[in-house]
Amino acid sequence: MKKGLAILLVPIMANPQPGPATQYLISEPATLLDVGMMRLETLATEFENRVGLHWTENEEMTFFQPEINTQYEPDDDKIYVSFLVMSSEPSEAQMAEGCQNAMAQMNISLLKSLPGLFLHTGYDDPSIPSDFYSDLRDSFEIRCYFSSGRDTSEGRFWASRPLGALGDRQMNIGKWKMRN
Repeated sequence: MKKGLAILLVPIMANPQPGPATQYLISEPATLLDVGMMRLETLATEFENRVGLHWTENEEMTFFQPEINTQYEPDDDKIYVSFLVMSSEPSEAQMAEGCQNAMAQMNISLLKSLPGLFLHTGYDDPSIPSDFYSDLRDSFEIRCYFSSGRDTSEGRFWASRPLGALGDRQMNIGKWKMRN
């Protein structure tokens, strides 16, 4: 009798139903924006681990390792790739040079990778709008922030530029002020 009861209970315990969180995740489809942002985050992490960025100090290069973050901001329909450098040492000119260097290298990497980061793989989709690539490129902005070596709220310097912009003239520069 006990053996028969145990055999009847095993199938019940072996097939539990998904919980509410799992059911929600199963029912929600991933969009190309979701997939593209995950791919972009992977690209940013690989870039962060591979690329040495620098500024010039006394005719020698000082290398730094920034933290790189990616984010889609729906309020202004922009995809931001942001470098954060925690260092109190460089001058304003060195921070501008470091940001220019970082943004130029990321610019090249992103332009090579787009639009593939945000498209299906393995087949061509004829429904892609003809101006998709330029619209996607225009939605990117690369940012660079230098903060004190102690605290990210102690902003020292920021620079930004749209993807595809070249040279210092198209880089917006200013003092970084934290929003309240």
